[in-house]
Amino acid sequence: MKTQCPPASPLADLDRLQAALAGQIENQINLGSQLVNLLASGLGSMMRGALEQATCRKTGSCCDIPEPCWMPKHLCDVTCGLCPGGSGTVRVRITNENIRPQTVTALASGPAAAQVKFTPPSLTLGPKERGVITATFTLAADAKDGEEHEAILWIRGCHDYYLRWVVTAGKKGRDCCEEVAICDGPDYILHWYDHFYCPRPCHGGGRTG
Repeated sequence: MKTQCPPASPLADLDRLQAALAGQIENQINLGSQLVNLLASGLGSMMRGALEQATCRKTGSCCDIPEPCWMPKHLCDVTCGLCPGGSGTVRVRITNENIRPQTVTALASGPAAAQVKFTPPSLTLGPKERGVITATFTLAADAKDGEEHEAILWIRGCHDYYLRWVVTAGKKGRDCCEEVAICDGPDYILHWYDHFYCPRPCHGGGRTG
């Protein structure tokens, strides 16, 4: 003899459906809250980073007039830390964009210029060739903790370029191995701002030339 199940109550089915829907809604709310918290955390970090960059960036507009073409071009500033007697390097990769050979020369100036050596000190690049000049900064063995040693690296090719290198002496050295790329070549484009320039040499009492 077969046993028949009692017919399902419409109210019971409705209760189960409501319970299932309530569970789904609760899960969606929890998921939404987690996503909001995650986005808020990420946006907060992004906003902090953007604000830090904004405070370090010079204010200006698209109409700012750049320096004249005959002025040396600033590559970047390099800061690192070395233990007394330690050494760091900056590799400068130069590409000759000209259709003629170009000799590139490197030299250092500034208070710590004597602590910088170049390998090689100069090189000749054919059309579209590239090469590397490595600058090595060797910190004195008797350098005191916290001392700053500054040198300016000059790269002279078709244009003149410079890089400011600041090394801080410390008991624990930090990563001091950088690489900078230069695309060196003539600029044949007539710029809208070229007519703003005129030669105005220094007239102060401290001028040397």
